[in-house]
Amino acid sequence: MVKLLIAGPKQAGKTSIANFLSDNSRSKIGDSAAQYEPTAGCRILEFDASNGASVELWDVSGDQQYENCWPAICQGVDKRGSPDSETPVDGVILVYNPEFPTHDTEVGLWYDAFVKNCNLPDSKCLVFTHRGDPKGGFRSRPPPKLEGCVVHNTTFTSTLEIREHFENFLQSAVGGSGMRRK
Repeated sequence: MVKLLIAGPKQAGKTSIANFLSDNSRSKIGDSAAQYEPTAGCRILEFDASNGASVELWDVSGDQQYENCWPAICQGVDKRGSPDSETPVDGVILVYNPEFPTHDTEVGLWYDAFVKNCNLPDSKCLVFTHRGDPKGGFRSRPPPKLEGCVVHNTTFTSTLEIREHFENFLQSAVGGSGMRRK
């Protein structure tokens, strides 16, 4: 089982992306009729990727009130809520929306908490600068902390690119390092 975290500031689009990647029918990416519902703590989505890997995608709340749970999320917990050393983090997907002025600086906190504190190299971090407005322009460079990570500009209309970037990340960052399967 491959354990990936999807984390970042509030209202960045993490849950929509997680639902889309896992084919969860709860909501569709880019569904403008969907009402924003913040994630409480963390939720875990299990699915099989197109390359056959079994994936646990941990959708971490963007609300920093859950910060005391972050070390447990990095270490992994089993179904009973006990620490599980067999489920370390294999990779992190950071999502932030550069349309929100605070997200550029907040994403550094998420990087520190989930990439650096999980002792992951930057190659195990995929970043989506995820805009709600596909007509908005993109910055040419990510915040300095993220310069060593793979960064892709996405929108709610770029679903094919999101899936392709995810599959490439899964293959390169996780696949070559002893990917675990069910």
